[in-house]
Amino acid sequence: MQGRIDAVLENFVFPIPLYAGDTLQVFGAPCTFKEVLTMYHDASLNAGITKITPRILADGLPVNGYSNVWVEWDHLDAQGTCLKTSQVHYVLRYDDAARSPKIELIEYIEQAFPEVSASYSMTKIA
Repeated sequence: MQGRIDAVLENFVFPIPLYAGDTLQVFGAPCTFKEVLTMYHDASLNAGITKITPRILADGLPVNGYSNVWVEWDHLDAQGTCLKTSQVHYVLRYDDAARSPKIELIEYIEQAFPEVSASYSMTKIA
């Protein structure tokens, strides 16, 4: 929520597929993914969200350099009330050269702001 989107982008491998509902979007470069992260950030601020906190539901063991993580992201207002929750499945890739694993695939099971991916998809089609 602090707008450090460039720092967030360092955690992903590109191209990165993002599944949301029955839609697949593939972001080939950080600059295209930055657009959708900015839209998500703006939608969160407009909804009165001041903090997004993760809860890891399940964390798979690394196998052949990959693992799975299931996370719920709670979207909180200034009073700490949870307004929305996203459920996301990530596939992580472990690389010996990297300090930490990178996200290689994102699957939204439940979206806090489904209108963001619908809106982004429509702007790319138009």
